[in-house]
Amino acid sequence: MASEAGTHSAGVDRRRVIQELEAQLARTPKAVRPHEHAALAYRLGLAHAEAPAGNPEAGLRKALSYFDVAAAIFDPRYDPVEHARVLNGAGAAHRGLGDRARAAKLFEQAAELLERQGRDDERAGVLNNLGLVRAELGQLELATAACDVAVDLFDRTSAEGRRGRVAALHTRGMAHGALGTDEGLEAALADYRQAAAETELQEAPYHHGLVQHSLGTAYSALAARQPGQRERLLAEAVAAFEESLTVFTRGAFPYQHALAKHNLGLAHAGLGGVPNLRRALAAFEDSVSVLHPQVHADAWKQAYASLERVEKELEQRVGQQRSRAEHLVALLVTCEAEERRTLLHERITRILDLPVENRRRSALTELALASARLDPEDARVVMETELSVLIELPPKQLEVGLRARLDAHRRLADDEAREEADRAFDQAISDALQGPQRIAVRDLLYSTGWERP
Repeated sequence: MASEAGTHSAGVDRRRVIQELEAQLARTPKAVRPHEHAALAYRLGLAHAEAPAGNPEAGLRKALSYFDVAAAIFDPRYDPVEHARVLNGAGAAHRGLGDRARAAKLFEQAAELLERQGRDDERAGVLNNLGLVRAELGQLELATAACDVAVDLFDRTSAEGRRGRVAALHTRGMAHGALGTDEGLEAALADYRQAAAETELQEAPYHHGLVQHSLGTAYSALAARQPGQRERLLAEAVAAFEESLTVFTRGAFPYQHALAKHNLGLAHAGLGGVPNLRRALAAFEDSVSVLHPQVHADAWKQAYASLERVEKELEQRVGQQRSRAEHLVALLVTCEAEERRTLLHERITRILDLPVENRRRSALTELALASARLDPEDARVVMETELSVLIELPPKQLEVGLRARLDAHRRLADDEAREEADRAFDQAISDALQGPQRIAVRDLLYSTGWERP
């Protein structure tokens, strides 16, 4: 919900900016103040191109109309920098509309105009855009050539220049990787590693996440080509995808989060073995839960197909059909404490963010029931981790989680099983929580009618 609210606010702000710029443009006669008129038209073009609300295609076409106005006023002979900026903006809009050939031509013209104008960072940014669109056109050698120049032009003494250089290294890596050969993938890894070495997480978090995700993709692709190195390369891929997810969180970057989770699942599945297949299943579940079946139809179908494929493989390996919750708790018992907590924290918080109360309650109860059915010692381990997650959440969410746990125990088949689960839970409270926390949790449980075993 917070992410949606942020997007809505950004959309409102962007519309206000556009309205204010349009009013300024109307008050700035082209015949009397041409350069001011052109500058406002250029800013309006950028605002429409970046507008998050409304029809994206309509926004890009509106942007192009304003860029045309600005380009007609800024004479490339006398205003080369300003004209180049307009061409760069128009190139990005044409790329967004799918006309990559036109975009490439505009980027080329902009780069030529900026040469010898003392605007190395701007020219480097245009060349990076040129590299991107040439790679998309399949012109991989031309793409890497443009990026070669861009990488050397960016000023590494400024934060903006460092971010630009990392972006150009990333673009060049994608062009190398698109060759699909061992040599191309190795060259891509070299570019991504260089970009990663030059990226400060605090200075450029999005770039850090993007580079790490691309590292994981390149390692995965190379693993498919080098069977002898498969395990090592997939382990590297897993580490890179997990690092990308420290930036691409579900709340901040939901789409990128879903893609990284899917690719992480593929890497786990490639490593093989029941624990890794269960890790893959959990990652695919996370991916599917974020993607919208209509808005992200292709990505959702791909992630769901991966989920079903791993479910079937697990059924064959384990010899019986188990629920996804049962597979998750079986994994929680076997993995290390840090991974156990990460997996359970992600799952519980994702469930608690579900928009419908009944779905939240039933999903939490299903998860709790799966662990309650374990051997008492294993159940206690999962319960301890569950409590360590719940105790850090707001009181209302803590209460929802505790009630789901009690509801799960009531659903157990017989009195003996319920008593064992209650004893394991009581011991987990003692072991996982500090004194004041134990008192608060037990008071809350007593208020629901629970009695200590």
